[in-house]
Amino acid sequence: MKLFKVFAGIMGFFALVFLVSLFFPRHYKIEKTTVVNIPVYETYAYLNQIQNWQDWSPWNRNLDSTMVFFYSKNKSGLGAAQYFRGDLVGIGRFRVIESLPNEKIKFNLSLDQGFMNINQTFYFKALGGKTQLTWVDEGDVGFNPIFRFMLPTRIQNSEAAFEEGLIVIKRAAENKSLLQMP
Repeated sequence: MKLFKVFAGIMGFFALVFLVSLFFPRHYKIEKTTVVNIPVYETYAYLNQIQNWQDWSPWNRNLDSTMVFFYSKNKSGLGAAQYFRGDLVGIGRFRVIESLPNEKIKFNLSLDQGFMNINQTFYFKALGGKTQLTWVDEGDVGFNPIFRFMLPTRIQNSEAAFEEGLIVIKRAAENKSLLQMP
């Protein structure tokens, strides 16, 4: 009888955790914007080249000095992919799943050999000779109580990473543009 009470207590605890998690959000949207001081076609061209991603991505050698990068045969546009491996970050990849010139680049980030998949999008808008660049991540964590409890922290961390990433993208794209001027 005592074993049954222990079992019932454990099951009751997990049921309570699950019920409490239902009050946490399951859908999320993270959106950050910056203005890049080069024309939209140059900003798009910079981000459309998958080999440039190691310059600005939060998943680069600044995070894990042991990272090694590999690239798909297609280095730009739809299907372009960057694969990476490192002691800290593990195995992952970025793959472009939609690329509309000067409008948007949608990509999938896969980590832990596909355990975590995130779709994100860069939107481009011309502002005269400048580019409004918006980085969006939205999704649904489902009913997993652990993911729902962790979602507010994930959103906060992602917002900070997006802000940092946009600063780096802006700097790198503008510098690359300056280097290519005659």
